[in-house]
Amino acid sequence: MNRILIALIIGWLIGPFSVQGQELPLSQMQVKMTSGDHIATFRLYDTVAAKQFYDQLPLSLDLTNFRDAQWMFYPPEKLNVADREAYHDGKRGELSYYAPWGDVFMLYRDFYAGDEMHRLGINLTGIGEIAKMSGKVKIEKQEAHTSERQKTMVITVFSKDKATVFQLNGSTAAKALYAQLPLDIMVENYGSNEKIFYPPGKLDISDTPLAKAKAGTLAYYAPWGDVVMFYDRFGSANGLYELGHAISGSSFIKEMSGKIRVEKTPEQSR
Repeated sequence: MNRILIALIIGWLIGPFSVQGQELPLSQMQVKMTSGDHIATFRLYDTVAAKQFYDQLPLSLDLTNFRDAQWMFYPPEKLNVADREAYHDGKRGELSYYAPWGDVFMLYRDFYAGDEMHRLGINLTGIGEIAKMSGKVKIEKQEAHTSERQKTMVITVFSKDKATVFQLNGSTAAKALYAQLPLDIMVENYGSNEKIFYPPGKLDISDTPLAKAKAGTLAYYAPWGDVVMFYDRFGSANGLYELGHAISGSSFIKEMSGKIRVEKTPEQSR
């Protein structure tokens, strides 16, 4: 049974909004994917499946394309996944695992599928190189040097005694927001699915992807100059750009009010 058919069956049985991706902690494990002249690096989550994948490295495997959205390969040993970590809304740049087939895949486009997908990691560098890969891929461990860790921008939003942590995507706009931190700033309600705040400086949106917002998405609405934290599904809109996504505390976004503090998250506290 293919992934699209599985997704349609699940959507018919439980509805399109019933399954949410889980907030997973990031580990210090990093991997490097090399296919010809094209290189992408990923930081793995702190999950059993991610550790089992990491322990099998290095590997040299054949790449297979699927639905013009991902490059997939088959590690020699299957990974143990947890049902509670399953998701169906894949985002460009994610490294994931599809349990029924036993394949690991790199997404170069957003992708919707069945709940058997499990995230292994997030892209650090070379997100645009993934689509150009083909043939074979060499997968190897990569030491997380200080200079490389600094490329992974993580921020924390504090509201009262609750903390929501966002992983930024490395775009120009995300870097512009990161450079303005820390901020003590007022948060506002907007609509029925988002909280917003206005950073003092507008963000440069060049090289920043358009958002397909869902619960946990951090975005920037360029026409108004506000940063948006979504606590429910939204979708796309002209001028809405993605900055990153929540990796913990997304359930606290809905209750944010008054003055919040937005600050860079030190590596040791993640």
